[in-house]
Amino acid sequence: MKAAKPVVLVGLLAMAALLAVLFVLLPDRNTLLITGATAAPLLGKPATVGVFLTIENSGGPDRLTAARSIVAQRARLESSIADAGLPIPADSSASLAPDGAFILLDGVGGDLKEGRMIPITLRFETAGELRTQARLVMPRTTGIAGAYGLFGIGDICTVEEGEPAPRLALEVRPDGADWIVAVKAEDFTFSQDMLDGPHVPGTGHGHLYLGGLKLQRFFEPEVRIGALPPGTHEVRVTLNTNDHRAYVVGDDPVTATALITVP
Repeated sequence: MKAAKPVVLVGLLAMAALLAVLFVLLPDRNTLLITGATAAPLLGKPATVGVFLTIENSGGPDRLTAARSIVAQRARLESSIADAGLPIPADSSASLAPDGAFILLDGVGGDLKEGRMIPITLRFETAGELRTQARLVMPRTTGIAGAYGLFGIGDICTVEEGEPAPRLALEVRPDGADWIVAVKAEDFTFSQDMLDGPHVPGTGHGHLYLGGLKLQRFFEPEVRIGALPPGTHEVRVTLNTNDHRAYVVGDDPVTATALITVP
């Protein structure tokens, strides 16, 4: 009987070692959290729903590669320009938004009544599959942003004659594993105090996108992006009014892009 104790101890140690290896090898799903998921029927498009949500990432970089729903015939990442999937920076809060990339569900069955819960499964390159439910809200009109080469179903603000005509340029530089986006805006004033207020020509804020994924609004000429997965990523900045419409001068949206290449 005494000889059994070392055998049991060896077995426990072997099991602990195996668990440690699995802990290292398996992806940490707890670093990603899906919040604020809503689904809105798109007016003029029967059985079509847009899904919008926030991805909270407290870990390293990842990539959103696909989405699906058991109540839809098809699901795709709309307005995404990242072929390998939408890059999720490390330590970030990124959004699938009406004015950026979002999930488009076609052929949604059943009544699209407010309050209904739509099950959604998101697939990430590292974290694997995460499931959530999006609450159905009032239908959304589709703006004309896409007609001007902008993301999503947002709306625009055309600069009128005699108003300030904003111009935009940007540069991207590395800062350790992070990236700094330096924004140079002319004939434009950043104003956080006026956010959600009435439109005042030549004022507003910026929107920062990565591969179509909306990273944040910003009110300063420099913004930071966390570490990114390998590949080439397009960074885009737009200038927007206090009521969140994208500025357009003539037929040209006030936007600028840059590329980040991560080996």
